[in-house]
Amino acid sequence: MGDRPAASRVWELFAELLEYPQESPVDMLAECRALTGTVPPDAGAKLAEFQAFAEEATLGRLQEEYTRAFDMDESHSLYVGYHLLGETYKRSALLLELKQRCRAHGIEVAGELADHLPVVLRLLATCEDPELTDEIVGEAVRPMLEMMASKGEKPDDDAGGEADRPPAVPCPYHKLLAALLLVVRVFPASDPQPPARADAVGRSTT
Repeated sequence: MGDRPAASRVWELFAELLEYPQESPVDMLAECRALTGTVPPDAGAKLAEFQAFAEEATLGRLQEEYTRAFDMDESHSLYVGYHLLGETYKRSALLLELKQRCRAHGIEVAGELADHLPVVLRLLATCEDPELTDEIVGEAVRPMLEMMASKGEKPDDDAGGEADRPPAVPCPYHKLLAALLLVVRVFPASDPQPPARADAVGRSTT
């Protein structure tokens, strides 16, 4: 992950891994672990945890877990603008800008919104402008992931007296998001944004 070409491949791999699974991701996970190396070390550990799950899971199980992780859990939706801006005109402006950027880089976004995280990661993978890449990572991808991580760390305030309620079953796919967050935290940025920036950008209005 020490140079731009390697970083581009890492973005591409995470984009594929965070798409709805159509085949086993084991080979991609192995490559991603090799490229991320030990910087940061915990990223490889998170990827290894997900790989252990993927090696045992059928395609149907992978698809079920993906749906549970991202489609049935609004707090882990993969839409960048939804987390940062909510359903506002600012998100509409972001979608238009990202769509234009994707078109300029030959990225097809038909059938998916331009702020879908895999689409944004593919834009990072193909973008040759370091300043734009750093801006997308520092002002969009990292704040989104930080927000989702903070939601996952908060206790369930609605639990009330249900202390004996079984804990939620962890989503294996959240390991991928955790690994990606660790990667973007060490990604070189011309003007890195602190984690608190995510809350300043905006919250979902839903």
